[in-house]
Amino acid sequence: MPKLHALIAVIALSAPLVAAAEAPQAIPGAHATQVERVLEPGWRFATPSEAQAAARGALQLLTPIGTPVTGIVKVTGRAAVFEPVAPLAGCTRYTLQLRRAAASRAMHSTFTTGCSAWSEPVEIDDARTAHRVGRPASGAQVVAGKNGSAVAAWFQSDGQRNAIFASRYAAQTDFWSAPKAIDLRGGGAANVPALVADDHGRVTAVWFQTLDGHTAIFANRLNAGVWGSAPVRLDDPGVPGNATNPQLAADTRGNVVAVWQQPDGHHTAIFAARWTQAQQRWLPAKELDRSPANAYDVVIAAAGGGGFVSAWEQGERGHEAIWASHLPSTAAGWSAPHRISRARVRALHPALAMDPRGGAALAWVQGTGRARRVAATRLDTAAWHARTGVVMGKTGFPDAALSPALVVDAAGNVTLAWEQADAQGHDAILASRMDGSTRRWSAAVRIDDPRQASAGNPVLAVDPAGNVTCAWYQDSAHGMQIQAARLDPQRQRWANPVELSDPRRTIQASLPAMAVDSAGSVTVVWQQYNGWRTIVMASRLP
Repeated sequence: MPKLHALIAVIALSAPLVAAAEAPQAIPGAHATQVERVLEPGWRFATPSEAQAAARGALQLLTPIGTPVTGIVKVTGRAAVFEPVAPLAGCTRYTLQLRRAAASRAMHSTFTTGCSAWSEPVEIDDARTAHRVGRPASGAQVVAGKNGSAVAAWFQSDGQRNAIFASRYAAQTDFWSAPKAIDLRGGGAANVPALVADDHGRVTAVWFQTLDGHTAIFANRLNAGVWGSAPVRLDDPGVPGNATNPQLAADTRGNVVAVWQQPDGHHTAIFAARWTQAQQRWLPAKELDRSPANAYDVVIAAAGGGGFVSAWEQGERGHEAIWASHLPSTAAGWSAPHRISRARVRALHPALAMDPRGGAALAWVQGTGRARRVAATRLDTAAWHARTGVVMGKTGFPDAALSPALVVDAAGNVTLAWEQADAQGHDAILASRMDGSTRRWSAAVRIDDPRQASAGNPVLAVDPAGNVTCAWYQDSAHGMQIQAARLDPQRQRWANPVELSDPRRTIQASLPAMAVDSAGSVTVVWQQYNGWRTIVMASRLP
């Protein structure tokens, strides 16, 4: 009997050890921090057969907003790991989820990737002319390409006229290329470029340029690192007015739509032209609006499942409204315009973003004078039903609201930012967030530094993991500078703002533009006065 008792004791003591050895072990360990963004996370199992079972659809990597990361599951011996199609976003908490057939609930393990810092700002226009007062640069825009690349464009005097210049950033060399003129050679002054990149890294630029006495819309495309030698004219030469304010969007298939405003001899109208990737050509421009009143401030966005939505302001002065039109596919025609804003309430300056799961988010400025406020709504493009607009507000900010900007993440959460003056007349940057599931907006919060002076011109970008970055310009003790802050989507909290521009070198930084790539790397460009002329600067959060 003593020997039997001893054997039972050995079995009892060893049983938990066996169970512990058979439990899957997370890679990296639970709650790991500063994890490399190129790590392939996963689970280590007791046997290769268990690893193979996990590879059959039971292993997922989830972002902070609950969406699955795109990638494949691989098996090596006893380990099943997840290989993302792009590096993970930095400073982000991910969740490994494992569902096992014999278990009643899924296993989870979290880890946080390493954080990076914003790079020192660099001048990306031709620094050799930085002290030449006759070569000012302005209107910088930026898009993210593939493999960490980025493309920026701006308009700048070449000594005789304004031209459109572009520069490319290569992550492999951490270097911006020498600027290259991409506008129509022999044409007149070119101004205000817009940029878009499709999922394959193909970049399209549009701008307006003087030709034969009035301004026309031109486009150029960057393919395989080479800009086209001859820009294509998009507007109809038979339309008499000056075409201005071009905007762009590209869908997942590589189709592109350009929109702009142009007087047609009767009123200022909204026009659109589209590039069809299948046909490799631009189709003729079409007029979108159907009202005799003037239309302005057109915006465009691509729908996640295909198609495009455009929105603009239109109406007699003082009675403008927000209108929208839908292009279901490049094979279809544009829908009749639908009024989105409330009747008998002035609405101006629309901002538009598409939900990857369907529908759109719209924001605009409504009201007049000091009573101007930002309103926002959700739009069902299938039924053309707009939910009642929500008017944004925050205690202590009774003055006019301006400059709405918004983005929608992969889970349908909407982030909205705008500028609004407090009781002392100082403009601040406010933000609110709509939950994609409940459709409820959070209370507005101030995200700029309240110790500094007025801020304005917010721009937003969101990465695949749901991290949102906002950039703006703000007056400080050393002049107007560019600030940026990041929203943690899991904690629903904005970080303290960081100054991107360098006050030791330049002053009066303004008009930021921003892009984010599939790995969550952010690029911000802006114009800044260096004592001689305005230059184009850039900073990156790798």
